[in-house]
Amino acid sequence: MGRPVLHIDLECDADWSNLCARLVDVHPDGTATRVSFGVLNLAHRDLDANYADPQAMPRGKKVAIELVLDACGYRFKPGHRIRLALSTSYWPMILPPPFDAGLTIAPSSIRFDLPLLGDHDKIIVKEPENPDPLPTYIEHKPSRTERSVHHNLTQNETRYRIYEDTGLFEHPDSRLATRQVRSETWTINPLDPNSMRGEAAWTCDLQRDDWFVRTDCHAELSCDRDNWYVSAWVIAYEGTDQIFEKKWEKSIPRNFM
Repeated sequence: MGRPVLHIDLECDADWSNLCARLVDVHPDGTATRVSFGVLNLAHRDLDANYADPQAMPRGKKVAIELVLDACGYRFKPGHRIRLALSTSYWPMILPPPFDAGLTIAPSSIRFDLPLLGDHDKIIVKEPENPDPLPTYIEHKPSRTERSVHHNLTQNETRYRIYEDTGLFEHPDSRLATRQVRSETWTINPLDPNSMRGEAAWTCDLQRDDWFVRTDCHAELSCDRDNWYVSAWVIAYEGTDQIFEKKWEKSIPRNFM
C-alpha cells in the first residue's frame, strides 16, 4: 500500500537513457499481472531539481539511482511470485531517446522497497440506498474498442493502433446526445529510434433534436536526433458549416528528452 521505490547503481554508455521498472504479480500458471510501474529519464535523476536542470550521465561511472513507482494497493496471494522487470524502453508508453543507450547494472546494489499496509482500522461502507442512481442512456450507436499491433517484416516497422468509439448515447432528461471517437497510431522501426511517429485524431459530437456541433482534432509527433516536431489542427462545425479552424507547427529541442 503506497509507492514502491527502486534503489539501484548503474552505468550508462550515453548521455542519458530511460529506466523503466515494473512490479509484476506472477501467478502459479505463469500469467503475469502488472501491479505498478515507474519511468525515469536518467538525465533527471536529481529529483530535487524538479526537472529544471537535466544533466548528462557520467560515462564509465556508477551512479546511484532512485526510481519511485506509481502508488498502488495490492495483495499478493500465497503461491504467487513478485517480479521486478527492468528495461530501457516501454514503447509506445514512453518515447525513445535518439540513440539506443545501454545500461550496466550492479545486481548487488538493487533494493526494492515495497510499503506495507501496517496497522489500520477496517472501515465498513454501507451499501447505497439506490444501487443504480445513474440514468439509463438511450443508445443510438454502439461503442467499439480496438487494439492492434502490426509488424511489417519487409520495412521492419511496428505499428500500434488504438481505436476508441464511445458510441452515440442520449441523456433521457436533457435529450443531449454525445459521441467521441479517438484514433491513435504509433509507428517505429525498432532499429531506428528516430523513426518514431505518432498520429492522433479525436472527434467530439454533441446533438439535440436538429442542433448538431462537432470538433475534429488531429496531431502528429515526430523527431530527429536534435528536435521534436509537433503539428496539430482543430476544426469546429455547427451543423454542416465550418465555424473555426486553427493550425500549429512547432519544433522543440530535445534537451535530454
